[in-house]
This record gives sequence, C-alpha cells and structure tokens, in this order.
Amino acid sequence: MSTALQIDSTCFRTLQNDASHKLTRRSIEALYTILEDNSENRSMLQKIGVPFLNSEETLIIPGENAAQISRFSKVPLYPLFTNGELVLNDPVHRQLLSTLIQSVLPRAKVDGEYCAFIVPGNTSQSPLNKLTAQLISLQGFTPFATTITLAAGLSAFPAATRYSGYVIYLGHSHSEIGLVHQSRVVARHSVPFGSEWMDEQLAHAWKMFKNGPEGKPLIDPKQAKEKRLSPQISLSPYLSHHSVVTSWYESLLDSLLDEFATQLETIQTYIATLKLLPVVCLGDLAQTAGFNELLSQNLVNRKIPFNQGEVTLVPDEQSAITRGALVIAAMEEEAATRAA
Repeated sequence: MSTALQIDSTCFRTLQNDASHKLTRRSIEALYTILEDNSENRSMLQKIGVPFLNSEETLIIPGENAAQISRFSKVPLYPLFTNGELVLNDPVHRQLLSTLIQSVLPRAKVDGEYCAFIVPGNTSQSPLNKLTAQLISLQGFTPFATTITLAAGLSAFPAATRYSGYVIYLGHSHSEIGLVHQSRVVARHSVPFGSEWMDEQLAHAWKMFKNGPEGKPLIDPKQAKEKRLSPQISLSPYLSHHSVVTSWYESLLDSLLDEFATQLETIQTYIATLKLLPVVCLGDLAQTAGFNELLSQNLVNRKIPFNQGEVTLVPDEQSAITRGALVIAAMEEEAATRAA
C-alpha cells in the first residue's frame, strides 16, 4: 500500500492505494474549539458522540465537530495554524497535530509502508516537518517528505512532456514556484504569503469590517475574498486601469518570481537545452479572473522561458497534490523494493 498525507493550514488529507488498487480518501479540518471541563459539557459531548481531548481543566474538540460545538455553545472557533505556523512548544497544539494525523492515517497494515507527506513551509528540516515524520513513523509508516511543486507536477503534467514544466502554487498560507524536469525539481522558491495574507490586505484596503468580541471592529477577510472572486474583478494587464487587487497580486508575484528568476540565471546553460515548457497554476488566488494573463506578463518581463500557449489552471488543486504525493510514495516504495 502507498499513502500520501497532505497537511495544509486548513485541512489534513490522506489518499491511500491498497494492493487491489482501491483508493481511499480521508480528510479533517484543522480547527478546534475549547469548552470548560465540567460534568455538563462532558455529558453533552458523550451524548452526541463527539470525541474530545483533556488539557488543564478544558475539553478540546478538534476537526469538523469543533464548528458545530462552537455554534451551539457560542464559544470561539480556532484554527490550528496561524499564518501557516503551528506553535510547536504548545503541548495542546502538539497533541492536536498527533490526533488529527491519527484520524486520517490509520496504522499501516505492513510496517514500513511508504507515506509521502507535505506540510506548510519550504524546508524539509523545519521542526514541523521533523515532528510530522515522527508521528507518521509511530503509525508504522516510513515517512518521505516531498513538496507541492513535485507532487503537483507529477499529477498535472502529461506523460508527453516527460513530467516537465513550471508549477505555480498560490495557497492559503504560502506560495511557491518550481521548475520540474523529467520528474525532478530543478529550481524552487517559496514565500510565506498566500490567500490568507492577500484577503487581509484587501479587507484593509476596502475597509471591510465585522463585529468582534465586545463590539470591537475586526477586518473581514471572508467578505474580501468574495469580492476578489466576483466577476467584476479582473487582473488582466490589458485593462485600461489596474485595480487595488492587481497591485497586491503584483507584490506577491514580485516576491515569488524575482528570486526564482535569479535561480534560473545560475543554471542558464541547462535551461537553454530545454524546449518551452507548460505552466500549471494551483490555489485559490489563481482563480481570480485574468490571473493567467497577469502571470504570463510577469514571467515574460523576467525573461523566464515558457510556452505561452500552455498556461493552465488546475481546478481541483487538493486532489492533484495528494494524487501526486501518492505517486511519489509508490515510486519510493518501488525503488526500495528493487534495492532490497
């Protein structure tokens, strides 16, 4: 069996392929809420069959159940990740990470089966990456860290391209761009900005607020996202005037593409041997009207060679990423079997 685990800032997902090639998907939202630990709350949770954790006289409800309990009990709902970061020195967060992984990753049927995994961030040496690998090992798997760039490339590029091209991912808490050539990442750059950051900036710019605790006004990123995705907004560089949305996209692309273009300059001799490659785009921010045109212009301005007729949006980004990670797990398992 091969397994893929993708952890992003909003959800944990797994995809498993068993010996009969049956695919099994599991997911759980990266949310939690907290209730006071008393007999009334315990009785209520047990009666409706909602699992919970105990910590310092509180009851912690993770995953999809958290949203229901939050509405019913009128208590705050918390994201496990904030700006793509998990507070690893907080024992509650570490316990929640372990619980959510176990909920979507059953113990391996055969010890040592490979599990390719992806976590937020851009380094395989991060503390979150190392802790996730340990938790996967406790489930009986051999963990193998990979990236969205490689996973999306293996999933989205057709075999005719020999799995080669550019991957641009604009996610919830981070964005990355990479060049994949024949199933190998040649260059890659990541920045800690995504739709979470973008919609916060737009909410400020558009003065979109909602009532917070005690009537205190808070910015409303959800309302900003709805406006960003509306048909009235377009990023096309061919319009007579640019919107405030385009300006923030330009800032994000500057931070993402400038360093990547510098990386490509250092391997220019290698790049010159490649034919013009396709570009695939993933993520919520790539869905705004006119994004492909704006991206193409920015790539051209930085002299990044690509096939301008093959810039495509991958509509189901999460499935594409987990499918690609599953392919990576199968490849590693096959390589290990041959080596043995």
